[in-house]
Amino acid sequence: MNNTFDNLLLIPQIQDSLKNLGFTQPTAVQSEIIPLLLENFKQDVHVQAQTGTGKTLAFGIPLLQAIDPTVKAVQGLVMAPTRELVLQIYESLRDVSKGSGIVIEHICGGMPINAQISALRRGVHIIIGTPGRINDHLERKTLKLDTLKVLVLDEADIMLDMGFMLEIDAILKFVPEERNIWLFSATVMSGIQKLIRSHMKNVVSIKSSQGAPSNASIKQYYCMVPQRKRLEATIRFIEAAPSFYGIIFCRTKTLTTEVTEELASKGFKVNCLHGDMKQTLRNHVIKGFKKRDFSILVATDVAGRGIDVSDLTHVINYSIPDESESYVHRIGRTGRAGKEGIAIMFIAGSEKYRLKRIEAVVKSTLSEITVPPMDAIITAKMSGIADFIELAKQTEIKDTGVDKALTELISSFTDQEIRYSFAVALKEKFLKGVRDGAHDSEFTDSSSSSHSYSRSQSSNTVIPQEICIELGQDDGLDEQLVSDYILAVCGIEPQEVTKLRVLRNKTFIAVPDNKLKTSISQMQSTPILDRAHRVHVVQDVYREQQSSGRPRRLSPRRDGGRSNDSRDSRGGDRRDSRSGDSRGRDNRSRDNASNSNNRDNRSRRSA
Repeated sequence: MNNTFDNLLLIPQIQDSLKNLGFTQPTAVQSEIIPLLLENFKQDVHVQAQTGTGKTLAFGIPLLQAIDPTVKAVQGLVMAPTRELVLQIYESLRDVSKGSGIVIEHICGGMPINAQISALRRGVHIIIGTPGRINDHLERKTLKLDTLKVLVLDEADIMLDMGFMLEIDAILKFVPEERNIWLFSATVMSGIQKLIRSHMKNVVSIKSSQGAPSNASIKQYYCMVPQRKRLEATIRFIEAAPSFYGIIFCRTKTLTTEVTEELASKGFKVNCLHGDMKQTLRNHVIKGFKKRDFSILVATDVAGRGIDVSDLTHVINYSIPDESESYVHRIGRTGRAGKEGIAIMFIAGSEKYRLKRIEAVVKSTLSEITVPPMDAIITAKMSGIADFIELAKQTEIKDTGVDKALTELISSFTDQEIRYSFAVALKEKFLKGVRDGAHDSEFTDSSSSSHSYSRSQSSNTVIPQEICIELGQDDGLDEQLVSDYILAVCGIEPQEVTKLRVLRNKTFIAVPDNKLKTSISQMQSTPILDRAHRVHVVQDVYREQQSSGRPRRLSPRRDGGRSNDSRDSRGGDRRDSRSGDSRGRDNRSRDNASNSNNRDNRSRRSA
C-alpha cells in the first residue's frame, strides 16, 4: 500500500472524511490490512496486532466500503469487550462515514434499551456492541442478523478472558452461513485457536509487523515498593512530574475507590472508573478526563479498556495485572502518536517472578527506578512557583477598588515583612502537604544499578533545562508557532519539550540537557521573528546548590537592587531570590517601603 490514504479506491465521502479528520498516512497495521480487505472482504482473517496501532480504521474502512447504503438492514456487526471500546469504535466509524448515508448504532449494557430498540427499528447498517447486550437483543428479537456480511471481533482475546465465549457462540447461531469473520487480537491464546477452528474457514492469518507501542515509545520501569507505601510513592511520582496526565491501574474496584479518595483528600484533581459505575457516569468521567478537568484517572483493567486519550504522560501500575498480557493493554494508553510515555509498575520483593513473566511478554527488560526523593519534588514545585510569579508580573494592577486597597496595604509593610508573607503564601498555595525533610529511606532501598528518578528518562519531566526567549504573545507568538520553530531550527521533537509557556513578553522552553547548548546557538543564529531577540538559559540556583553540595552564597547587591542586565517588569529576566538583599534592609522603616519598587526582590528561579 502506498503511504497515503489518497491512493485507496474509497467512496468519495469516506475519502473526504479522512482528509477532514487529518488522516493522511496509514499506520503499519492499516497498510497491511486495508488493501487486503478492500480487494476481497469476503474472506475470514485473523489479525494479531497490539493495542494503539490503529486497528479501528484497519477494519473500519474496509467494513464501510462493504456496506450497501440502499439496503436498510444490518450488514456489519462489530463486537468489543467493553462499553468504552464500543463507544470509541462507534465514534471513529461515525466520523469517517459522515455523508456516506451509512447508519451506525452502538448497543451496550448500562444504557436504556428502549432507545436502542427504537434505533434498530428505524434501520441500521452497522451495529457496534458488547456481546451481552447484542445477545439480549437477539433473544428479544429486536435485532436480526439475516443480512449480515461481516462480523468483526475486536480484542477477541480480551472477550475470551472476560468469559464471553458462550455469548459469542450463541450470537453466531443467528448469523447466516455465508458471512465472514474478521478477528483481531493482541495475543494468540488457546481460546483464539478454538474460536478459529469452530467458526472460521480458510483463514488468512496476519501478524502485524508494527510492534507494541511499549517497545518503542514507552519508557518502562518497575519500582520496589511494599503495599503499605504505594500511596505515598504514587503521590511522589505525581508531584515530581508537574505535567502529570495519566492513569493509575488498580486490581479491584475497592482499591480503585480507596486510592481515588486518598488522592482527592490531598488536593489532587482525580476521578475513578470501574465496572460498578452506571454508563452515564462512566461517559461523564471519560469526557472530563479528555477535557483535562482532572489529570489523574484511577481505573480497573476492565474500565480502562477503550480509553483513547491523547497525550497521556504516565501509566502507573499500582497493582501488577493478573494476566501478563493485560500489562501490554495498560501501558498502551500512553506513548501514542509518536509521543513518549512513562510506565511504572510497583512490585513487592515476593513478586519479582511475575516481573520476569511480563518482560517475556513485552520482549523488553524493565529498568528499576527509585521513588522520587524529596529534593526532586521541591525542584518540581519551584518550577510551578516561578511560572506563577512570571504570570503575576504581567498582570495589570489598576488604581481602583481592590487593587488600590491591596497596594496601599502592602506599602505599609517593610520589605522583610512582605517577603516573609509572600513566602508563606506561596508555600500554602504550592507546597501544602509536601513533607519538608521527610525521609526518603522509608521506601525500599534499591541497588546501585537501579535508576534514580531524577537521573532516568523521567528526569526530563522533573529537572529540565529551561530557555527563555525575550518575546511573547504581544509579539505574535503562540505555542504552535514556537513548537514548529523548535522542530525546524533545533531539531527537537515536540515530545522532547517538557514545558512550553508563551507569556505576554516572554517564552519559556524546557529542553533535554544534551540539546541545550546547540538549541541556544541555533536560536541565536536563526531568530523566530525577522528581528534580533535575546535568548538565554534560565538560571537554576537549585541545580547549582545540588552540584556543589552546599547552598550558594549570594552577596548583597550594591547597585541599588538592579543589575546591568536588568529589564523592567514588562521584559525582565527571571532571577533567583537574593537572600542577601535583606541584610541591609531588615530595619528599614515602613515609610521607606514605598521606595522599594526599584529593587530586585524576585523569587528563586529553579526549573
